[in-house]
Amino acid sequence: MMQKLLLATFHTWLFRILCLTTLTVTFQNCASSGFGTQGLLYEKQRISLMETGSFATKEGFSCAKSYLGLISFGDASVEEAQKQGNLKEITSIELETYNFLGIYAKLCTVTKGN
Repeated sequence: MMQKLLLATFHTWLFRILCLTTLTVTFQNCASSGFGTQGLLYEKQRISLMETGSFATKEGFSCAKSYLGLISFGDASVEEAQKQGNLKEITSIELETYNFLGIYAKLCTVTKGN
C-alpha cells in the first residue's frame, strides 16, 4: 500500500515536471528578438556588431516589433537606420533587443556615423 502511494506521488511529480518543461520550451520564444541571450521573463540588451573607432555625430534607429510571435512588422535594416539618421558614413552598428514575457518583442538597429 505504501509503495503504491509513493509510486503515485512520484508519477504526479514527474508529470508536473514534464508539463512545465514542455510549456517552457514551447512558449519560451513566442515573441523573441532572436539575437543574443534569451530571457524567458525579460530581456533588454545592446549588442555591438561593427565599429570603426571613428567619432560619430549622428545616430539613426530602425525597429521591428513582434506580438506573441504571431504578428510582426517593421523594418530593422541597416539601410533604414542609415536613412532615418541621415548618415552618409556609418561608423558603428548595434542591435538593441527587448522582450517581455514572450508577449512583446522589439529589435532595433542603431547606426552611428556622420
